[in-house]
Amino acid sequence: MYKLVITARAESHTIHICNYYEEQWPGLSDRFLEEFLLVYNKIAKSPQYYSYILPNEKYWDVKLGKFPYVVVFEIYNDEVIVLTVLNTRQETKF
Repeated sequence: MYKLVITARAESHTIHICNYYEEQWPGLSDRFLEEFLLVYNKIAKSPQYYSYILPNEKYWDVKLGKFPYVVVFEIYNDEVIVLTVLNTRQETKF
């Protein structure tokens, strides 16, 4: 199992997303967090299972199942470093 390291940027994006969902529908942020934590557990166990986001094969991503977000991470030695969480419905640069 890899050590999961969450960057400040990824944490900030996650908090913003949770706040948005809670404003839209009470309890929706809990459902988002449940799915989000499942993704975190999966990438901590098998990060190489997921696809590369860039051709240089440095960054990986995994899509959340029911929500339009991807978790972008890199693998460094025995750590999975979560860099950001991106909305797949918006044009964003990471």
